[in-house]
Amino acid sequence: MVPFFISLFLALSLLISCRAQQASNIAPQPSKAEKPIIASNLLSQFEQELTSIVEAVSPSVVTIFATQEVTGIETPIPFPFQIPPHERRSLGSGVIIDHKKGKFYILTNSHVVQNAKAIRVRFDRHTERRARLVGTDPKTDVAVIEVDDKGIPKPKDRVAQIGDSDKLKVGQLVIAIGNPYGLERTVTVGVISALRRAIGITQYESFIQTDAAINPGNSGGPLVNIRGEVIGVNTAILAEGQGLGFAIPINLAKWVADQLIEKGRVVRGWLGVVIQDITPDMAEHLGVKEGVIISQIMPGSPADRGGLKVGDIVAEVDGQRMSEVRELQFRIMRTEPGKEIGLKVIREGKEISLKIRVGEMPEERQTSEMEQGQAELGLVLRELTPEEERRLGVNGLLVVRVLPNSLGMQSGLMAGDVILQVGNRTVSKLREFQQIIETLREAGRESALLLIRRRGSNLFIALRLR
Repeated sequence: MVPFFISLFLALSLLISCRAQQASNIAPQPSKAEKPIIASNLLSQFEQELTSIVEAVSPSVVTIFATQEVTGIETPIPFPFQIPPHERRSLGSGVIIDHKKGKFYILTNSHVVQNAKAIRVRFDRHTERRARLVGTDPKTDVAVIEVDDKGIPKPKDRVAQIGDSDKLKVGQLVIAIGNPYGLERTVTVGVISALRRAIGITQYESFIQTDAAINPGNSGGPLVNIRGEVIGVNTAILAEGQGLGFAIPINLAKWVADQLIEKGRVVRGWLGVVIQDITPDMAEHLGVKEGVIISQIMPGSPADRGGLKVGDIVAEVDGQRMSEVRELQFRIMRTEPGKEIGLKVIREGKEISLKIRVGEMPEERQTSEMEQGQAELGLVLRELTPEEERRLGVNGLLVVRVLPNSLGMQSGLMAGDVILQVGNRTVSKLREFQQIIETLREAGRESALLLIRRRGSNLFIALRLR
């Protein structure tokens, strides 16, 4: 906090100096005794505005206690014994986003309340209520709970104002309010450090990055702009970093929350494709610099029926340019199932237009085989197509994506690598790879020796398994 306010003071001082310099051209320069008074007035005004924002937002911030039942665990050798089932109480934050029909609707993180057998919400030191889980969405880490408003005065005044996270800019001032380590309604101040961040913890990621201090217990609490509007839901930190907090944009969180409240589940648009960003090396071969390339199409999916092919580069959706995977992913996710969209794709160097009717992502759709069993390694793999095998002259598994800070990234694997062997065994099927990795782990191995093909050359890499 201290560096932030020092920076703020220096910025204000610079602003004062610039204004004083401009004023000196048209008016007498103020005496030295007047300058500290001007600075003091500006800081005092900022302080008053900050406290007013906190006072306005704080009634909408709650503490969440979730009780989860932990099943019995058997410890490994050499001293095996059974830990009996027990209860675990987790702590988080939440923000009231709506009030209707005598109930508060509270937005929080899925990981705060998921699988909880009991949830309680504390409004202040003297008011605590039992809550009911409305729904969770692990794919975005969003959840909604509801609480009866009986006995809570002026319930409408506790509903937070919602901002527009699509209009955020890097450098804007923000305030985080939550309950880190149970310290209720702790306030920290910072700036938006970056937008549209992906850190590999959920399926749909476009995080707001902030340097406002966030700690365990802040999860689910609001990130607020200087107008007192909630523009994000504080969600995650990087344990190995400082000043690196991440919040779900409120537009995404509210879209998910509204569906959970109205339908009890989230309905997403679906094409049925696996997509990749175009890397600089790929761009050289493909002759394009923007767009999203399709690496796999699921049989019978909307994409299959609509005429998309592996290798197509999606350049536009309904006239909007697509420059990265997340843009296309979020655009399709938020498209109402049954709606027809227009795609502009580049196929073998030629631009063509397609009309595709978006489907509904099955609620319990089984993850494609390429995504199974690789979460702990932080790898997204797929089998090579026959065309790729002929072009590359090898059989193996393509590394589609390596998640940040994962075992795969720490081991040196990169997107575009082709895994040829694990140990002395060749692999071309995902199930083979998964079985070998599981066998090595069961045997207590710390790593697996991979032979990979990278940019036309073979290379050995030790993949960390733990």
